[in-house]
Amino acid sequence: MKKTHHNRILASSIIALLLVGCALPLASTPTQFVFPTPNLTMTALFQIPPTNTSAPQPSVTQGVSTSSIPSATLSPTAPNCTNQAQFVSETFPDLTYVAPGTAFTKTWTLKNVGTCTWGAGYALVFDSGDQMAGPASVPITASVPPNAVYNFTVNLTAPATLGQYQGFWKLQSPQGVRFGIDAAGKSFWVKITTAVLAPAAPACAAQTKRPESYGGVIEAYYTTTPPTIDAVLGEWDSPLINDVPYDVWGDTDNDARFTLKWDFDNLYLAIEVEDDNLFQSTTDGSVMYKGDSVEILLDKDLKGDYCSTSLSSDDYQLGISPGNLPTPSSPTAWLWYPLSIKGTKIITIVSAVTASPGYIIEAAIPWSVFQGGPAGSEYYGFALSVSDNDHSGQQQDGLISTAPKRTIFSNPMLWGTLQIEIQTGP
Repeated sequence: MKKTHHNRILASSIIALLLVGCALPLASTPTQFVFPTPNLTMTALFQIPPTNTSAPQPSVTQGVSTSSIPSATLSPTAPNCTNQAQFVSETFPDLTYVAPGTAFTKTWTLKNVGTCTWGAGYALVFDSGDQMAGPASVPITASVPPNAVYNFTVNLTAPATLGQYQGFWKLQSPQGVRFGIDAAGKSFWVKITTAVLAPAAPACAAQTKRPESYGGVIEAYYTTTPPTIDAVLGEWDSPLINDVPYDVWGDTDNDARFTLKWDFDNLYLAIEVEDDNLFQSTTDGSVMYKGDSVEILLDKDLKGDYCSTSLSSDDYQLGISPGNLPTPSSPTAWLWYPLSIKGTKIITIVSAVTASPGYIIEAAIPWSVFQGGPAGSEYYGFALSVSDNDHSGQQQDGLISTAPKRTIFSNPMLWGTLQIEIQTGP
Protein backbone atom coordinates (compact mmCIF):
# COMPACT_ATOMS: atom_id res chain seq x y z
CA MET A 1 0.00 0.00 0.00
CA LYS A 2 2.87 2.34 0.76
CA LYS A 3 4.29 1.90 -2.70
CA THR A 4 0.99 2.74 -4.32
CA HIS A 5 0.74 6.02 -2.37
CA HIS A 6 4.11 7.31 -3.53
CA ASN A 7 3.26 6.62 -7.11
CA ARG A 8 0.09 8.62 -6.82
CA ILE A 9 1.93 11.58 -5.31
CA LEU A 10 4.50 11.58 -8.16
CA ALA A 11 1.80 11.46 -10.81
CA SER A 12 -0.09 14.31 -9.18
CA SER A 13 3.06 16.47 -9.08
CA ILE A 14 3.76 15.97 -12.80
CA ILE A 15 0.20 16.92 -13.75
CA ALA A 16 0.41 20.09 -11.62
CA LEU A 17 3.62 21.19 -13.30
CA LEU A 18 2.11 20.69 -16.74
CA LEU A 19 -0.91 22.78 -15.82
CA VAL A 20 1.28 25.64 -14.49
CA GLY A 21 3.43 25.63 -17.68
CA CYS A 22 0.36 25.94 -19.85
CA ALA A 23 -0.82 28.93 -17.87
CA LEU A 24 2.47 30.99 -18.32
CA PRO A 25 2.36 33.75 -21.09
CA LEU A 26 4.34 33.01 -24.28
CA ALA A 27 7.50 35.22 -25.10
CA SER A 28 6.83 37.86 -27.85
CA THR A 29 8.79 37.84 -31.17
CA PRO A 30 11.60 40.54 -31.03
CA THR A 31 11.20 43.61 -33.30
CA GLN A 32 14.10 44.18 -35.87
CA PHE A 33 16.06 47.43 -35.30
CA VAL A 34 16.21 49.61 -38.43
CA PHE A 35 19.11 52.06 -38.63
CA PRO A 36 18.03 55.51 -39.79
CA THR A 37 19.14 56.69 -43.25
CA PRO A 38 22.23 58.90 -42.82
CA ASN A 39 21.68 62.55 -43.51
CA LEU A 40 24.25 65.27 -44.19
CA THR A 41 24.58 66.16 -40.52
CA MET A 42 25.15 62.57 -39.42
CA THR A 43 27.57 61.85 -42.28
CA ALA A 44 29.64 64.89 -41.47
CA LEU A 45 30.09 63.62 -37.94
CA PHE A 46 31.86 60.51 -39.22
CA GLN A 47 33.96 62.04 -42.04
CA ILE A 48 37.74 62.20 -41.70
CA PRO A 49 39.11 65.57 -42.92
CA PRO A 50 41.15 65.06 -46.17
CA THR A 51 44.90 65.45 -46.10
CA ASN A 52 46.40 68.04 -48.52
CA THR A 53 48.97 66.09 -50.58
CA SER A 54 49.77 68.78 -53.17
CA ALA A 55 53.41 69.79 -53.24
CA PRO A 56 53.91 73.49 -52.47
CA GLN A 57 54.57 75.57 -55.61
CA PRO A 58 57.76 77.62 -55.73
CA SER A 59 57.48 81.39 -55.57
CA VAL A 60 58.71 83.04 -58.77
CA THR A 61 59.12 86.72 -59.55
CA GLN A 62 57.10 87.36 -62.67
CA GLY A 63 58.65 88.90 -65.76
CA VAL A 64 62.24 87.95 -64.86
CA SER A 65 64.78 85.98 -66.85
CA THR A 66 64.97 82.25 -66.32
CA SER A 67 68.31 82.51 -64.55
CA SER A 68 66.41 83.51 -61.39
CA ILE A 69 63.60 80.95 -61.75
CA PRO A 70 63.78 77.95 -59.37
CA SER A 71 64.03 74.34 -60.50
CA ALA A 72 60.82 72.88 -61.91
CA THR A 73 58.38 70.96 -59.77
CA LEU A 74 55.77 68.56 -61.15
CA SER A 75 52.84 70.51 -62.56
CA PRO A 76 49.49 69.20 -61.29
CA THR A 77 46.60 68.66 -63.63
CA ALA A 78 44.97 72.07 -63.99
CA PRO A 79 41.77 71.71 -66.03
CA ASN A 80 40.66 75.24 -65.24
CA CYS A 81 43.74 77.05 -66.57
CA THR A 82 44.94 77.79 -70.10
CA ASN A 83 48.26 77.26 -71.87
CA GLN A 84 49.33 79.99 -74.30
CA ALA A 85 52.68 81.48 -75.37
CA GLN A 86 53.75 84.77 -76.93
CA PHE A 87 56.81 85.19 -79.17
CA VAL A 88 59.46 87.56 -77.78
CA SER A 89 62.65 86.97 -79.79
CA GLU A 90 64.82 84.31 -81.43
CA THR A 91 68.33 83.48 -82.58
CA PHE A 92 69.08 82.42 -86.18
CA PRO A 93 66.59 84.60 -88.10
CA ASP A 94 64.78 83.04 -91.06
CA LEU A 95 67.05 81.87 -93.92
CA THR A 96 70.25 82.37 -91.93
CA TYR A 97 73.14 80.70 -93.75
CA VAL A 98 74.47 77.51 -92.13
CA ALA A 99 77.13 75.33 -93.75
CA PRO A 100 75.94 71.78 -94.59
CA GLY A 101 76.38 69.34 -91.72
CA THR A 102 77.15 72.09 -89.21
CA ALA A 103 75.74 71.84 -85.68
CA PHE A 104 73.97 74.95 -84.41
CA THR A 105 71.72 75.99 -81.54
CA LYS A 106 68.32 77.64 -82.01
CA THR A 107 66.71 79.56 -79.15
CA TRP A 108 63.21 81.01 -78.94
CA THR A 109 62.37 83.37 -76.10
CA LEU A 110 58.67 82.95 -75.27
CA LYS A 111 56.41 84.58 -72.69
CA ASN A 112 53.80 82.62 -70.72
CA VAL A 113 50.58 84.54 -71.45
CA GLY A 114 48.25 81.77 -70.27
CA THR A 115 47.04 81.06 -66.74
CA CYS A 116 48.87 77.74 -66.19
CA THR A 117 52.35 77.61 -64.68
CA TRP A 118 54.77 75.75 -66.95
CA GLY A 119 56.90 73.32 -65.01
CA ALA A 120 57.98 69.69 -64.88
CA GLY A 121 56.13 67.66 -67.47
CA TYR A 122 56.05 70.57 -69.94
CA ALA A 123 58.35 70.36 -72.95
CA LEU A 124 59.42 71.89 -76.23
CA VAL A 125 58.40 69.34 -78.90
CA PHE A 126 59.09 68.89 -82.62
CA ASP A 127 55.81 69.25 -84.52
CA SER A 128 56.43 68.98 -88.28
CA GLY A 129 58.70 69.86 -91.18
CA ASP A 130 62.48 69.35 -91.13
CA GLN A 131 63.71 68.03 -87.78
CA MET A 132 67.39 68.68 -88.63
CA ALA A 133 68.62 65.90 -86.32
CA GLY A 134 66.93 67.58 -83.36
CA PRO A 135 65.37 65.70 -80.43
CA ALA A 136 61.68 64.83 -80.32
CA SER A 137 61.32 66.91 -77.16
CA VAL A 138 63.28 69.06 -74.71
CA PRO A 139 61.88 69.26 -71.15
CA ILE A 140 61.40 72.55 -69.33
CA THR A 141 63.81 72.79 -66.41
CA ALA A 142 62.23 75.66 -64.48
CA SER A 143 58.86 76.79 -63.20
CA VAL A 144 57.51 79.53 -65.47
CA PRO A 145 54.43 81.28 -64.05
CA PRO A 146 52.11 83.50 -66.11
CA ASN A 147 53.83 86.65 -67.45
CA ALA A 148 57.33 85.17 -67.06
CA VAL A 149 59.65 84.45 -70.00
CA TYR A 150 61.69 81.35 -70.77
CA ASN A 151 64.42 80.52 -73.31
CA PHE A 152 63.59 77.35 -75.25
CA THR A 153 66.79 75.98 -76.78
CA VAL A 154 67.32 73.03 -79.11
CA ASN A 155 70.50 71.64 -80.66
CA LEU A 156 70.21 71.01 -84.40
CA THR A 157 72.38 70.06 -87.36
CA ALA A 158 72.06 71.57 -90.84
CA PRO A 159 71.22 68.95 -93.51
CA ALA A 160 74.04 67.86 -95.80
CA THR A 161 72.10 68.70 -98.99
CA LEU A 162 72.03 72.30 -100.21
CA GLY A 163 68.68 74.07 -99.94
CA GLN A 164 66.21 75.72 -97.58
CA TYR A 165 64.90 73.87 -94.54
CA GLN A 166 62.15 74.69 -92.04
CA GLY A 167 61.15 72.86 -88.87
CA PHE A 168 58.04 73.65 -86.83
CA TRP A 169 57.97 73.34 -83.03
CA LYS A 170 55.36 73.66 -80.28
CA LEU A 171 55.05 73.32 -76.50
CA GLN A 172 53.36 70.39 -74.79
CA SER A 173 51.62 70.13 -71.41
CA PRO A 174 52.05 67.20 -68.98
CA GLN A 175 48.72 65.91 -70.28
CA GLY A 176 50.17 65.63 -73.80
CA VAL A 177 48.23 68.60 -75.21
CA ARG A 178 50.25 70.70 -77.66
CA PHE A 179 49.96 74.50 -77.74
CA GLY A 180 51.85 77.40 -79.25
CA ILE A 181 51.75 81.09 -80.06
CA ASP A 182 48.55 83.05 -79.33
CA ALA A 183 45.11 81.56 -78.76
CA ALA A 184 45.28 79.77 -82.13
CA GLY A 185 48.21 77.70 -80.86
CA LYS A 186 50.40 78.49 -83.89
CA SER A 187 53.75 76.74 -84.15
CA PHE A 188 57.08 78.59 -84.20
CA TRP A 189 59.92 77.55 -86.45
CA VAL A 190 63.57 77.45 -87.42
CA LYS A 191 64.30 78.21 -91.07
CA ILE A 192 67.79 78.04 -92.56
CA THR A 193 69.60 78.01 -95.88
CA THR A 194 72.50 75.63 -96.44
CA ALA A 195 75.20 76.62 -98.94
CA VAL A 196 78.87 75.96 -99.54
CA LEU A 197 81.13 78.22 -97.53
CA ALA A 198 82.89 80.87 -99.55
CA PRO A 199 86.67 81.00 -99.15
CA ALA A 200 87.97 83.39 -96.55
CA ALA A 201 87.85 86.94 -97.83
CA PRO A 202 90.97 89.09 -97.82
CA ALA A 203 91.28 91.88 -95.30
CA CYS A 204 88.37 94.28 -95.80
CA ALA A 205 88.75 98.05 -96.16
CA ALA A 206 85.67 100.25 -96.05
CA GLN A 207 84.59 101.85 -99.34
CA THR A 208 81.74 104.12 -100.38
CA LYS A 209 80.55 101.67 -103.09
CA ARG A 210 80.51 97.93 -103.62
CA PRO A 211 82.68 96.51 -106.43
CA GLU A 212 81.27 96.60 -109.97
CA SER A 213 81.17 92.79 -109.95
CA TYR A 214 78.46 93.01 -107.28
CA GLY A 215 75.97 94.50 -109.73
CA GLY A 216 77.35 97.97 -110.34
CA VAL A 217 75.74 101.25 -109.28
CA ILE A 218 71.99 101.78 -109.68
CA GLU A 219 70.87 105.41 -109.64
CA ALA A 220 67.74 106.94 -108.15
CA TYR A 221 67.10 110.37 -109.66
CA TYR A 222 65.56 113.29 -107.83
CA THR A 223 62.11 114.37 -109.01
CA THR A 224 60.35 117.69 -108.54
CA THR A 225 57.07 116.17 -109.73
CA PRO A 226 56.01 113.02 -107.92
CA PRO A 227 54.61 110.41 -110.32
CA THR A 228 50.95 109.49 -110.18
CA ILE A 229 50.73 106.01 -108.65
CA ASP A 230 48.33 104.30 -111.04
CA ALA A 231 50.30 101.45 -112.68
CA VAL A 232 50.42 103.51 -115.89
CA LEU A 233 54.06 104.15 -116.79
CA GLY A 234 53.67 107.17 -119.08
CA GLU A 235 55.55 109.41 -116.59
CA TRP A 236 58.54 107.07 -116.49
CA ASP A 237 61.43 106.35 -118.83
CA SER A 238 60.60 104.04 -121.68
CA PRO A 239 61.99 101.53 -121.47
CA LEU A 240 62.56 101.54 -117.70
CA ILE A 241 66.25 102.17 -116.97
CA ASN A 242 67.51 99.19 -114.99
CA ASP A 243 67.55 95.48 -115.79
CA VAL A 244 67.25 92.65 -113.24
CA PRO A 245 69.66 90.30 -114.99
CA TYR A 246 70.97 87.69 -112.57
CA ASP A 247 69.45 84.28 -111.78
CA VAL A 248 70.49 83.76 -108.15
CA TRP A 249 68.12 81.08 -106.94
CA GLY A 250 66.22 78.15 -108.45
CA ASP A 251 64.73 78.07 -111.92
CA THR A 252 62.87 81.05 -113.39
CA ASP A 253 62.19 82.45 -116.84
CA ASN A 254 61.24 85.90 -115.51
CA ASP A 255 62.65 89.18 -116.80
CA ALA A 256 62.18 92.58 -115.20
CA ARG A 257 63.06 96.25 -115.66
CA PHE A 258 62.63 99.09 -113.16
CA THR A 259 63.34 102.75 -112.44
CA LEU A 260 63.76 104.55 -109.12
CA LYS A 261 63.06 108.23 -108.33
CA TRP A 262 63.07 110.07 -105.05
CA ASP A 263 62.12 113.27 -103.28
CA PHE A 264 62.30 114.19 -99.62
CA ASP A 265 59.08 112.32 -98.85
CA ASN A 266 59.26 109.08 -100.81
CA LEU A 267 61.30 106.60 -102.80
CA TYR A 268 59.35 105.89 -106.01
CA LEU A 269 59.45 102.57 -107.82
CA ALA A 270 58.14 101.51 -111.21
CA ILE A 271 58.80 97.88 -112.19
CA GLU A 272 57.52 95.75 -115.04
CA VAL A 273 57.91 91.98 -114.73
CA GLU A 274 57.57 89.50 -117.57
CA ASP A 275 56.12 86.26 -116.21
CA ASP A 276 54.20 83.72 -118.29
CA ASN A 277 52.58 82.11 -115.22
CA LEU A 278 51.25 84.57 -112.66
CA PHE A 279 50.67 83.31 -109.13
CA GLN A 280 50.03 85.12 -105.85
CA SER A 281 47.23 84.01 -103.56
CA THR A 282 48.06 85.26 -100.07
CA THR A 283 47.19 88.54 -98.38
CA ASP A 284 49.61 87.68 -95.54
CA GLY A 285 52.56 89.91 -96.38
CA SER A 286 54.96 87.91 -94.21
CA VAL A 287 54.79 84.98 -96.65
CA MET A 288 54.41 86.88 -99.94
CA TYR A 289 57.51 85.06 -101.21
CA LYS A 290 55.23 82.05 -101.72
CA GLY A 291 54.00 83.89 -104.81
CA ASP A 292 55.21 86.47 -107.32
CA SER A 293 56.62 89.50 -105.49
CA VAL A 294 59.42 92.09 -105.35
CA GLU A 295 62.07 92.50 -102.64
CA ILE A 296 64.19 95.57 -101.84
CA LEU A 297 67.31 95.30 -99.69
CA LEU A 298 68.70 98.63 -98.44
CA ASP A 299 71.76 99.35 -96.28
CA LYS A 300 71.66 103.00 -95.17
CA ASP A 301 75.18 102.95 -93.70
CA LEU A 302 77.12 101.32 -96.51
CA LYS A 303 80.53 102.70 -95.59
CA GLY A 304 80.03 102.37 -91.83
CA ASP A 305 79.39 98.61 -91.93
CA TYR A 306 81.02 97.88 -95.29
CA CYS A 307 82.85 94.83 -93.92
CA SER A 308 79.95 93.44 -91.88
CA THR A 309 78.59 90.04 -92.94
CA SER A 310 75.42 90.24 -90.83
CA LEU A 311 72.36 92.47 -90.68
CA SER A 312 72.29 95.51 -88.39
CA SER A 313 69.66 98.07 -87.42
CA ASP A 314 70.32 100.17 -90.54
CA ASP A 315 69.70 97.24 -92.94
CA TYR A 316 66.19 96.82 -94.37
CA GLN A 317 64.38 94.01 -96.19
CA LEU A 318 61.10 95.17 -97.72
CA GLY A 319 58.73 93.02 -99.77
CA ILE A 320 56.06 94.34 -102.16
CA SER A 321 53.31 92.06 -103.46
CA PRO A 322 51.14 92.92 -106.48
CA GLY A 323 48.25 91.26 -104.64
CA ASN A 324 46.21 88.29 -105.72
CA LEU A 325 47.08 87.24 -109.26
CA PRO A 326 46.19 86.86 -112.07
CA THR A 327 43.59 89.52 -111.16
CA PRO A 328 45.49 92.09 -109.06
CA SER A 329 43.83 93.05 -105.80
CA SER A 330 44.98 93.98 -102.29
CA PRO A 331 48.68 94.76 -102.99
CA THR A 332 50.67 94.77 -99.79
CA ALA A 333 54.08 95.72 -98.34
CA TRP A 334 55.86 93.89 -95.54
CA LEU A 335 59.10 94.75 -93.73
CA TRP A 336 61.02 91.70 -92.46
CA TYR A 337 64.09 93.53 -91.12
CA PRO A 338 64.95 95.14 -88.79
CA LEU A 339 63.05 92.73 -86.57
CA SER A 340 62.27 95.52 -84.10
CA ILE A 341 59.94 97.23 -86.60
CA LYS A 342 58.86 94.30 -88.78
CA GLY A 343 55.31 94.11 -90.06
CA THR A 344 52.89 95.54 -92.59
CA LYS A 345 53.89 98.97 -93.91
CA ILE A 346 51.52 101.57 -95.26
CA ILE A 347 52.76 102.58 -98.69
CA THR A 348 50.94 103.57 -101.88
CA ILE A 349 50.94 100.62 -104.29
CA VAL A 350 49.05 100.05 -107.52
CA SER A 351 49.53 96.95 -109.65
CA ALA A 352 48.24 95.77 -113.02
CA VAL A 353 48.53 92.75 -115.26
CA THR A 354 50.13 93.35 -118.65
CA ALA A 355 49.62 91.65 -121.99
CA SER A 356 53.26 90.47 -122.08
CA PRO A 357 52.17 88.46 -119.99
CA GLY A 358 53.35 89.80 -116.65
CA TYR A 359 52.57 92.56 -114.16
CA ILE A 360 53.42 96.16 -113.24
CA ILE A 361 53.94 97.57 -109.76
CA GLU A 362 54.11 101.30 -109.12
CA ALA A 363 54.76 102.38 -105.54
CA ALA A 364 55.54 105.40 -103.38
CA ILE A 365 57.55 104.20 -100.37
CA PRO A 366 57.75 106.77 -97.53
CA TRP A 367 61.28 107.28 -96.26
CA SER A 368 59.82 106.73 -92.80
CA VAL A 369 59.70 103.01 -93.65
CA PHE A 370 63.51 103.22 -93.64
CA GLN A 371 63.52 105.44 -90.53
CA GLY A 372 64.64 108.55 -92.38
CA GLY A 373 65.55 109.75 -95.86
CA PRO A 374 68.57 111.10 -97.72
CA ALA A 375 69.86 114.62 -98.30
CA GLY A 376 71.22 113.68 -101.72
CA SER A 377 74.45 112.18 -103.12
CA GLU A 378 74.48 109.25 -100.65
CA TYR A 379 75.50 105.72 -101.53
CA TYR A 380 73.39 102.94 -100.04
CA GLY A 381 73.85 99.20 -100.13
CA PHE A 382 71.10 97.90 -102.42
CA ALA A 383 69.61 94.93 -104.24
CA LEU A 384 66.26 94.56 -105.98
CA SER A 385 65.05 90.99 -106.54
CA VAL A 386 61.97 89.42 -108.09
CA SER A 387 60.54 86.20 -106.67
CA ASP A 388 58.88 83.77 -109.08
CA ASN A 389 56.49 81.05 -108.01
CA ASP A 390 54.13 79.09 -110.22
CA HIS A 391 52.80 76.59 -107.66
CA SER A 392 50.61 76.94 -104.59
CA GLY A 393 52.24 76.15 -101.28
CA GLN A 394 55.84 76.46 -102.46
CA GLN A 395 58.35 79.00 -101.15
CA GLN A 396 59.93 80.06 -104.43
CA ASP A 397 60.61 78.51 -107.80
CA GLY A 398 63.32 81.05 -108.48
CA LEU A 399 64.75 84.49 -107.80
CA ILE A 400 66.34 87.08 -110.12
CA SER A 401 68.29 90.02 -108.73
CA THR A 402 70.35 93.10 -109.53
CA ALA A 403 73.08 91.64 -107.27
CA PRO A 404 74.67 88.48 -108.74
CA LYS A 405 76.01 87.41 -105.33
CA ARG A 406 72.68 87.79 -103.49
CA THR A 407 72.44 84.11 -102.61
CA ILE A 408 72.17 84.91 -98.90
CA PHE A 409 70.05 87.96 -98.16
CA SER A 410 71.35 88.28 -94.59
CA ASN A 411 74.89 89.18 -95.71
CA PRO A 412 74.96 92.88 -96.79
CA MET A 413 78.46 92.46 -98.22
CA LEU A 414 76.84 90.59 -101.12
CA TRP A 415 74.50 93.43 -102.11
CA GLY A 416 75.14 96.06 -104.78
CA THR A 417 75.03 99.89 -104.60
CA LEU A 418 72.32 102.54 -104.91
CA GLN A 419 73.34 106.16 -105.58
CA ILE A 420 70.92 108.89 -104.50
CA GLU A 421 71.40 111.39 -107.33
CA ILE A 422 70.71 115.09 -106.80
CA GLN A 423 70.08 115.59 -110.52
CA THR A 424 66.65 115.00 -112.01
CA GLY A 425 67.46 112.53 -114.78
CA PRO A 426 70.13 110.70 -116.78
